[in-house]
Amino acid sequence: MRGRAGLLLLGAMGLGLGVGCGPGDATMRDPAAALRVPSRATTEQENLEAFARLYGYVRWFHPTDAAARANWRVLAATGIASVREAEDLGELREALQEHFGPLAPRLELWLDGEPPPDDEPAPDPKRAVYWQHEGYVGTRLSLYSPPYGQVRVGKDGPYRRRFAQAPDPDTRVQTQLLPGLHLRLPTVLTAADAEHDGDVSTSWDDELAHAAVSAHGWKQLDVRQGAVVEVWNVLRHFYPYQDTVPIDFDALLVEALHDAQDDASVDDVAGTLWRLVHALQDGHGMVGHRELAARGQLPLRVELIEGEPVVTGTADPEHFAVGDVIESIDGVPLLPRVHALTERLSGSPQWRRFRAASWEALAGPRDAAVPITVRSGKRSHTETARYDAAAPPVPPRPPALHRFDDGTWYVDLTRAHWQDLEPALPELALAPGVVFDMRGYPTDTHRILAHLMAVEEDAQWMHVPRVLEPDGHVAGWGPIGWHIRPAEPQIPGKRAFLIDAEAISYAESVLGYVEAHDLGPLVGSPTAGANGDIVRVDTLGGFYVVFTGMKVTHHDGRRLHGDGIAPNIAVTPTRAGLRAGKDEVLQAGLAQVRDRRIARAPRPRADR
Repeated sequence: MRGRAGLLLLGAMGLGLGVGCGPGDATMRDPAAALRVPSRATTEQENLEAFARLYGYVRWFHPTDAAARANWRVLAATGIASVREAEDLGELREALQEHFGPLAPRLELWLDGEPPPDDEPAPDPKRAVYWQHEGYVGTRLSLYSPPYGQVRVGKDGPYRRRFAQAPDPDTRVQTQLLPGLHLRLPTVLTAADAEHDGDVSTSWDDELAHAAVSAHGWKQLDVRQGAVVEVWNVLRHFYPYQDTVPIDFDALLVEALHDAQDDASVDDVAGTLWRLVHALQDGHGMVGHRELAARGQLPLRVELIEGEPVVTGTADPEHFAVGDVIESIDGVPLLPRVHALTERLSGSPQWRRFRAASWEALAGPRDAAVPITVRSGKRSHTETARYDAAAPPVPPRPPALHRFDDGTWYVDLTRAHWQDLEPALPELALAPGVVFDMRGYPTDTHRILAHLMAVEEDAQWMHVPRVLEPDGHVAGWGPIGWHIRPAEPQIPGKRAFLIDAEAISYAESVLGYVEAHDLGPLVGSPTAGANGDIVRVDTLGGFYVVFTGMKVTHHDGRRLHGDGIAPNIAVTPTRAGLRAGKDEVLQAGLAQVRDRRIARAPRPRADR
């Protein structure tokens, strides 16, 4: 591992030779004019590692106008190309200075044996310019605006800031980019220094610059490794779970840069980026490209049941029955493929198993037909299916809103919509028991919580990281909650909630209230353990990466990420039950609300 970069609060040191500029001076001193010292040889891998680290420091933490306006995707590819062939630390320093100097006039690089540059005086705190990041601002995905933002305090308008915390005026990155190559870069500037607006586009290779932003540009090594550099830096500086998920970012960078060298297809490049995402243990984590999006799903839902890939949902029951075992697809054994995909994906073990079996292993070229070997009972046979579905079919379940003969209700919060559910509230309020199905992703039905909770709540269980410094340091957290208020009619009957690994994100937001306020027993298996608004990072070569941008906990502060919400009553499907047409998890939930020994929820007082 390389030495970890650290932010140091340094006063004036009064040491030796200056390689940087004075405040407001946009002219970099030529590194060749520095005191000549012996310079050790470097490898190509070291050159790329040094570039990658400096890239992130300048892009997100050095608040000049030039850095804020630069085309950083192009700079990732052209920078990789500029340092690749450096033969020693001296050449590497010159290449880095040439690439980043126009963006960062206060950048200082020196070698072992050279005196450190003179330290510049710190700016006046009242006039200081610095970055504030509240989470990471990625590509906007919908009309909904997540609570992420960034601002250059002191530059992006008077009095604009995201939060109260501010860095010490002396804050800077001071570290070794490589053994023997030292860096000093202030993260707080004077207004004059921040106005620097250098231009690096005149030195670009136009063909490489075009490839960096092209969906086919991944065919060039500089573009592939540039994507690694950009994505690695975003995760290194902004992933919010670095205090709970052990990640060796230095080793991860080395591995991903190396993996990118021989990637020969979109799938290969995606696999390299998946290496970065896998390390996050983030169920939201994914890698995409438009060529990957042009795929379809088989008309099946498969889950690992008793260690085998079993059909749990089908859109073609004539050829694939619930309870059948899928042995192979297009001649490839399915179980080993599911295991391999599970190892590649990110998130909790239960989420990765579900996602691998139900989604990833069943995806292929849209509309293409493939032979599938199916085992029904003891006999195997071959059927043909097409990759023509958009998503796995839902398992056999009652209608989304269903009243049983004994007055008990079933409500599937993943299929019903509020416009359907709201008119049924008076009947639900009179029901002796209601089973709420949360095995999947809810629609807009979270509003049911107000009719289940008898007291007001103001828990803050979402936490947005507030970042002033690089390398995963968090200055504070912005707390968020839903602030639910009780609504009439209340539903006081016995209640149970069905859960499994498909319950992810928004589903876990709803279930967090069920757990915290004891709204009814949770029946089934652990949820996915990935919640919070996602971030999409569009990167070089047409790829994008998604990850969780905030920290979410249980309402009492316990870790949720990677663990999920555990059931009170553990129930999993069996092959025998599936073949017999039974929903064993639903049966267990119904048993809970039909058991007269279990008390009804207390009816709220009228004054609440």
